[in-house]
Amino acid sequence: MSGMRHFRCGRVLLIVLLVLSLSCTKKEAQRPDNPRLTPNVTFRDITFRSAALNRDMQYRVILPVNTPPEHKLQVVYLLHGGGGGFRDWSNYSDVARFVEPSLLLVMPEAGESYYTPWIHRRIAMKTTSSRT
Repeated sequence: MSGMRHFRCGRVLLIVLLVLSLSCTKKEAQRPDNPRLTPNVTFRDITFRSAALNRDMQYRVILPVNTPPEHKLQVVYLLHGGGGGFRDWSNYSDVARFVEPSLLLVMPEAGESYYTPWIHRRIAMKTTSSRT
């Protein structure tokens, strides 16, 4: 009888721990995407595969609507802050108005990398810790 009670208590405890661990996982809320654009600019969200980081990278580009193919644009890279994303500059500021003269804005997604090749750092840390 006592063994059965321990078995039930253990099972209940396991279920409670499972429910608690699932409720503590961080779920990223999808932020609304409402870029502030002027009539003479457009934007594109682009994803490409980075061989160096071995992952897909996202970025947003804002450019003038009518740019002749031979016209060269100056590029400005806008980096988001911690906890932000590649859409933040266009959603929460009026940077698009600077594009009209002859600029191209590029806003890369960095995640939690601080704009470093963090995947290599994470692998190196695991390799180092497994050797000690």
